[in-house]
Amino acid sequence: MPSKTQSIIIGAAAYVILGVLINFLFQGGGITAGILGCLIPFSSGLVAVWHYTATHNLTIPAGQGAGMGALAGLGGAVVATIIVLALISAGILPDPVEAARLQMESQGMSDEQIDGAVAMVELFSNPVIDLAIGAVVGALFGAISGAIGAVIFKKGGDAEDF
Repeated sequence: MPSKTQSIIIGAAAYVILGVLINFLFQGGGITAGILGCLIPFSSGLVAVWHYTATHNLTIPAGQGAGMGALAGLGGAVVATIIVLALISAGILPDPVEAARLQMESQGMSDEQIDGAVAMVELFSNPVIDLAIGAVVGALFGAISGAIGAVIFKKGGDAEDF
């Protein structure tokens, strides 16, 4: 069976490109950013499996697709998180804690409410927690979309072990 490395890297690159782009387009957050942010990990597995099956004109079992998707999602999440954190540190993207504070102040929340909410934002703005959550979500959603991609991008007859 041909190497899957290139396809996994392309799937991870799709995650990175979409992840960084969504961060630039929706710096204020909101429901649209949240929805798109949830869909990004799905792109990695689908792109990886699509590229592999299209390039080599073959069908793969759902388990193989899940494995490819998990690796693409994991790699994409880690790289995208590092890039976004670097952009925040460089001042190119807004600090999420300060952005949350400004948004809550504009909504007229009391200082006590703002302090409580900002404490939660600070907890999840820790780089280590960001990387850990991103890695788990990326691998899980990548695996799901990779398995789905293996079924969607079938070439002709059934693959073994379906």
